[in-house]
Amino acid sequence: MRISTLDISRITTTVRRHEALLRYARYLFIFNLVIFLWEVAIPQLSYMTPFRGSLELLASPAWKWSVLVLGSVGATYLVLAHRLWWAYAIIFLAQVGYFFMPSPDKEVLRFSVLLAIGVITLPPMRPLGPLATELAIMIIGFSYIMIVYCLYSATWTVNGGRVPRGAYGRRLSPLEPLRPSRLLDTLLPGHRSQNVTASEAALFALSSVLFVAASMAPFYGFRRVQNASITFSSQVQHACMREGFPAQPAEVTIACLAQFRPWSQVVIDIGAPLVISAVCLVLANRLRYFGRQHFLHRLDEQQISPFRSTLFLRAFRDDQMRVRQASRNLFSIVFDLGRVPATLDELMLERLDGPGDLIAIGNPQDRKGAAQRTPWGAQRLYVDDAHWRETVTVLARDAERIVLCVDASDGVRWEIAHVLRNGHANKTLFFLNPSIDVQTRTRLLVEDFGVSVTDFASFNVDHLLALRATSSEQLILMFCAKPERDAYLVAARLAFEDTVVLKFEMSPNKDQNPIDQDRVLTNKECLAEASPHKL
Repeated sequence: MRISTLDISRITTTVRRHEALLRYARYLFIFNLVIFLWEVAIPQLSYMTPFRGSLELLASPAWKWSVLVLGSVGATYLVLAHRLWWAYAIIFLAQVGYFFMPSPDKEVLRFSVLLAIGVITLPPMRPLGPLATELAIMIIGFSYIMIVYCLYSATWTVNGGRVPRGAYGRRLSPLEPLRPSRLLDTLLPGHRSQNVTASEAALFALSSVLFVAASMAPFYGFRRVQNASITFSSQVQHACMREGFPAQPAEVTIACLAQFRPWSQVVIDIGAPLVISAVCLVLANRLRYFGRQHFLHRLDEQQISPFRSTLFLRAFRDDQMRVRQASRNLFSIVFDLGRVPATLDELMLERLDGPGDLIAIGNPQDRKGAAQRTPWGAQRLYVDDAHWRETVTVLARDAERIVLCVDASDGVRWEIAHVLRNGHANKTLFFLNPSIDVQTRTRLLVEDFGVSVTDFASFNVDHLLALRATSSEQLILMFCAKPERDAYLVAARLAFEDTVVLKFEMSPNKDQNPIDQDRVLTNKECLAEASPHKL
């Protein structure tokens, strides 16, 4: 048997950072659009004037600035959605250049640092502690997120062009990212035959808006604190620095300044955005739950459509295979609120484009008892124990894709043998269940896939994520240093693409030959021409 290995660790990291940047751009675009409608468009258009007055309104500074902001944020979102790393590099360099230009933001930053130093080192300035604390929290939080954003942007700009196109998913049409279904995340790409209804789309859209509000509330709070600090300087100059100020003791002036920013105001400014985020997050999760339940109830009444489907096979004891989340920082956590599929079939339903429906054999336990349940994810077909093998045979024959979670149960091992024996291996992706230990993995690879025991010294079985057996003599193993959510998504996208650019990182072997990593190969050609392990 010829075995080739593919390490997707770097690809996964690059794709994860790209998706974090894309979510940030999408959230920022929705946020600015809502602010524009709420603060500029609706108030001004409510006093609608004749046509000439409307033209003057559109030419006003407020509208010009809003169009500039929405245009720049929208352009960034479109560039990221179409994975134009070179265009994003230009935008990122322009943003870095803008940072070094004089602006009120840098004056606020300088004032915050000097005020914090003064409060710490000069006891007479201690009454200004509330203001210094508020500004310090704002600067630390905002600066941390912006630093991570810059690091993500720089690394994706450098590595974005080196990632196979298929790892990002389906290429979108030019204006498809601006469709409401894309902006508001109401699509379920893993189930093609049943689109969401208007009511379900409304629930999902409102849920997405609330997730955006939960993510952007701290940023809106930071901006309010910044604007308040600018207003604070003009207020205190008028109230505390009047004529005769040089004759006043410094303590009197500081006490006058402190009364404008008590601790109660700091608690409100910092706590209000957090409370708003929590409330929006709870409401968003409830709305999304209702939308999901409505979709599931409607799906239960529909017949299974196996033609061009994606068949999901797994052990019933791990009905919805849970996938590990990546270690995330504050940036990715804030912009991933509520949109973290926790199981493999959820991930395929919500994130993986498929030619047909995502279907699976349902766990009989779901239909026992008064409280029947249908898990969120693949459409379930419930059959009795006497006929499940015949059902799998028919579904596997008609499916265009098969995703099989390798497990030690007798049922799953029969499914593996059936797929390999009946010529379905070339359309099947085998995922290694993360819950099984290394010894069990090794035994299953030897017994079910014919891997030689002597070859396990060439790779780390614990990092083995997935494998493909396109024939009885060809096997490709996909590895990831951190087998987490995005790694499963990248592996599935690469496995089911017609043509992908594969860059193999082979284990040291004296029989290996160098390969041309710039060639565009089909999956079968990749297995045939990659440096093989002779087993």
